[in-house]
Formats: sequence, C-alpha cells, structure tokens
Amino acid sequence: MIVAVINIKGGVGKTTTAMALATAAVRDGRAATVLDTDAQSSASMWDLAAEEAGNRLPFEVAAANIASLRRLDGDRGRFVVIDTPPTGKITDEAKDAADFVVVPTSPNGIDLQQTYTVVSNLEEVGKPYAVLITRAEPRTIALRSAERFLVDADVSTFDTVIRKRADLGNVYGQPFGDDLYGYGEVYEQLKEAMANGDQTDDAGQGAEGRKGPEAHGRAGHEAQGRQS
Repeated sequence: MIVAVINIKGGVGKTTTAMALATAAVRDGRAATVLDTDAQSSASMWDLAAEEAGNRLPFEVAAANIASLRRLDGDRGRFVVIDTPPTGKITDEAKDAADFVVVPTSPNGIDLQQTYTVVSNLEEVGKPYAVLITRAEPRTIALRSAERFLVDADVSTFDTVIRKRADLGNVYGQPFGDDLYGYGEVYEQLKEAMANGDQTDDAGQGAEGRKGPEAHGRAGHEAQGRQS
C-alpha cells in the first residue's frame, strides 16, 4: 500500500502523520518505509535525531525524488508513506503514485479552505482520500465548526480526530511510545477503506454527492469566524 500525506497548507501535522502511520503499520506486522520528499527534510531529520540518540525508528526513512516515486509501483507489498512538501511537481508525483491520500488539517478555517482546494483536485482525478483533523481541542466551537463544514461539503473524513497534545509534539526525534495518540485507529480505518477498494463510510464520510465551492465558502467562513 502506498499512502501520500498531502496538504498545500504547512503546519498541519503531515510529517507526524506519516511517521505515526508507519509506526502503526510496523506494529501491525508490516514492513514500512517513509519517503521524505520535502526540502525541509523533517522526516529525515527525525530519523537522524532518533539514531543519534540510540533510539532507532522501527522503519526506514529515505529521501525520495520524482524518479524514485515513479518506480514505486513494485513496492505495494510493503506499507509506504510519502511525506510531501506543500506544493510542487514532486507532490503531484506523490499523489499519482499513491493508492490513497491522507489530507491532514487543523480545525482552523483558513486551513480548511486550503484543504478543500486539495480535496477538489483529488476528487477531480478520482484519487481515494480522506481528511484527517489534527491538532484539535475537544469540545470547542472551532472543532464543531470544522466537523460541520466537512459534513456539509460531503468531504470524505476519518472518524478519528487527532487531539492537540503537548506530549505528541515532544515525540519528534524519537520512536513513538505505546500511545499513538489516535493514529492507530486512523491506520485501521485506512486499512479497512483500502480493503473495500475505495473510500467508504468506514474511513469517514462517503465521497459521492459532494457540494461545490459555493457551499464550501459559506462553511469555511463560518468555521473561521467562530473559532474559540
């Protein structure tokens, strides 16, 4: 399985999501690799920091380029996660190579609007995907507004929401401990969606009957204006 983690908005937890999903795959008994395509090399630096601290990650992290992504077709026997930069040709290549795209986003209204741009492109090319809300604070207006926005826009979403937690931010540079902060559930939902052959309600909302940008714009402005 090849999974790309994509969003044109930075700071939404793409690298953390990639590393956590790879960890969940290893714990599920699968060989896993994270491909780092971002010029910032966040995944590679995470791997290096863990190695220098004597706590090697349980999966391989490798730098990747357009050519290596185009050769990925034979790697579907392992769990491959592609960590991507916000934009560029290599992000397009990651999308093309992936069996499924995970789109992390915070509940912030601006982030949601950027996320909808990504979702619209994925829908246009028929790529299976689901949006994952990250850095969420439970029982806030921002989270409720974000969830309502995604439902109103008929966007495919994961059932699990990743909470904003200080200890999750502190895991950078080391392997995850026993707690995967909800990413284990995301991995299971991803597996189930792929086993069913497409986006299903098991990964979140169905992908059919999506509303257009006009409906999104109203919801996006509402989500932005009502954050706590």
